[in-house]
Amino acid sequence: MEVGLVPIIPLGFAFFLPFTAMMTGRRRKVVIGYAITALTVAFLSGLWLFREAFSSSEPLVYPFGNWIAPVGIVFEVDKFSATFVLTVTFGFLLAGLYSALYIRTHGLEFFYTFLLGLEAGVLGAFMTGDAFNAFVMLEVIGASAYAIVGFYRNRSEAVEGAFKYGVSGAVATSLYFLALGFIYASFGTLNMANLSAKFHGISFPIATRVLGEPELALALFFALTLSMVIVKSAIFPGHYWLPSAYRGAPIPVGAVLSGFVEVVGIYLLARYTYTLFHGLPFWNALSIVFFTLGTATAFLGSVMMLVQRDVKGLIAYSTILHMGYLFMTLGVGSRLALLAVDFHIVNHAIAKMLLFFTTGAFVYRAGRTDIDGLAGIGRRMPLTAFLFGTAVLSLVGVPPLNVFFSKMLIYGVLLQVSPWLASVVIITSAIAAWAYFRLFVTLWRGKPNEGHGHEEPEEREEVWGLASISLVLAIFVIGLGLFAPVVIDRYFHPAAVQAMDWQGYVEAVRKISEQLLAG
Repeated sequence: MEVGLVPIIPLGFAFFLPFTAMMTGRRRKVVIGYAITALTVAFLSGLWLFREAFSSSEPLVYPFGNWIAPVGIVFEVDKFSATFVLTVTFGFLLAGLYSALYIRTHGLEFFYTFLLGLEAGVLGAFMTGDAFNAFVMLEVIGASAYAIVGFYRNRSEAVEGAFKYGVSGAVATSLYFLALGFIYASFGTLNMANLSAKFHGISFPIATRVLGEPELALALFFALTLSMVIVKSAIFPGHYWLPSAYRGAPIPVGAVLSGFVEVVGIYLLARYTYTLFHGLPFWNALSIVFFTLGTATAFLGSVMMLVQRDVKGLIAYSTILHMGYLFMTLGVGSRLALLAVDFHIVNHAIAKMLLFFTTGAFVYRAGRTDIDGLAGIGRRMPLTAFLFGTAVLSLVGVPPLNVFFSKMLIYGVLLQVSPWLASVVIITSAIAAWAYFRLFVTLWRGKPNEGHGHEEPEEREEVWGLASISLVLAIFVIGLGLFAPVVIDRYFHPAAVQAMDWQGYVEAVRKISEQLLAG
């Protein structure tokens, strides 16, 4: 299998899904079978790519059409990006299975089309070795995400969420497109390896000279890219769209948005700052921005969790809280910081999907998302309540669950910079814990209001299909915690080492370009 096929698989399946559904009379079982097959094949390709990346001493490079860099587009996958590719394909497969049970409305073929398109865009963003192609992938993500957030188009909150997401996302990607213009005008290339080579004074098989003031071009590039990430990753003050999007989107959509889509911007910033332009002359100023906005985002997310009366809104601000942690950690600039970012993205994605899926089971039974409307439902669904509690304890940072260890890494990294920065993790985690505790008490001990659907006898049973998918995630939440030292040593530490090896990143593309020229 070729590296470049991994994101093409879900995209190709997405293209043919509406036609397949139309030719088979839009039969639900056919649509679900087709979509699950596509997501399974994508997961197997992600697993293959992960194994290939970790068995190779250098990044994997795929030149599209055998066009050499920087003339053509390339995919470049190292161990760092491979960890995300595997997590994304696994998470989307579970989201697809969950959706088959959860989504009961018409138009399921379009739901899965958008879901597969979203997966293709996210995979492409994590795998691309070209800054312009990253923009293309952001557009693919945006087009799919805006549509799937507004899937319940007859509901006002879905339309509002999709509209806010769409407008904000369009502005963000426009800023990034402008950033590409500044850096291309100075460096004459948008290939990531070639950009790094020029920044570090290394020659390339095909090269143009640097024009103007490259430091100014880089400053403008980072300022505009940072503005894009602030919106795309819901960093204060660009977080405003996320709660509305989560409230309007179906539960499985919120799960993939929180776990994978919002972190694409964080990944691109990590790639630009830690790999391509390692040793930026204005790194100290950039770090202050990371620390300041990350701290503000973490406090905003945790405090706003306390005042939410809608369970989706509470989860939305929990995501904002964790995006703040990641943004703060990026500002440290060390290998351990990159390891912490990598491990926390994976841990947060799994634990947050578990939180979404268990919440979805409650909502499925109760037919509403307001917290008062879910009062007491946990007693009627004890397994789901237990799995919900597992997700909550993990996200708060209780050992030996997985998020505890990545939070400890983040705390240790920030402690090396300032005890005050490190204390942000403790304080905001405590605030979030109180918000989660109040929610759990309401779910378990709250008195149901008269007329709620889960008061009826037939509503007092577990949704076993949804619970079984949540159980799989709970096993990973516990397993990644119990075996955290082994997993970090075997996978995440090598990933951080290779991600900071800009020489190896450049050399992998240089080598294949020279081979294609010689051939």
